Amino acid sequence: AIGCSSAPKSTPLAETASVGDAVAYRVGPSDQLSIRVLPDPPIDRIARVRPDGRFSMDLIGDVNAAGRTTDEIAREIEERIAEFRLTPSVTVSVEQIQSTAISVTGEVTSPSSFPLERETRLSEAVAMAGGATTLGATSRVRVIRREAGQTVMYRANLDHIQRGDASTDFILEKGDLVYVPAAVPVVAGYKLRRALYPLEILLQTVAGAILGFVAGS
Repeated sequence: AIGCSSAPKSTPLAETASVGDAVAYRVGPSDQLSIRVLPDPPIDRIARVRPDGRFSMDLIGDVNAAGRTTDEIAREIEERIAEFRLTPSVTVSVEQIQSTAISVTGEVTSPSSFPLERETRLSEAVAMAGGATTLGATSRVRVIRREAGQTVMYRANLDHIQRGDASTDFILEKGDLVYVPAAVPVVAGYKLRRALYPLEILLQTVAGAILGFVAGS
């Protein structure tokens, strides 16, 4: 049964996707990173993330890596190395995924990374991250995994798991990312708020001007 083992490749719940289609991979301890800093002279480094979640970088010392995406790591290096390089451009990529950690992100109380030291199921990992928030689409949880050079997503239904159906309560593997997406109405609400924000500012400005005029009359 699926619930009694890690998700097999043959399960219909699996679907392949490019990294860009899913949530970006979050680096963990023991992962090997490739870092390139431009302009000339370039700095090219291969660094392995230590057990404390950091690695050492020329000029700036230790950089936090565990639980972060390569873009987030690159941005920190750019900001810190700008003291020594004019308009630096930094790229970071994962050369080897050797992490023993799992990450839980999205609509959970405390997005985190945890060392995978024993058999851990999806529901337990979500609980370790404080549980899903009230905004989470708990019926559409994703386990994102690298398999044979591809990113594979496994769909899980946390609502069913909590009701006793463990068929999608996967045993996690090192490097897995558990993602709890936002519910569709929440996403729509965010987009509507962004769309109405300029109008909201305009109304506040007009209201302020009217109140000021009334107060001065």
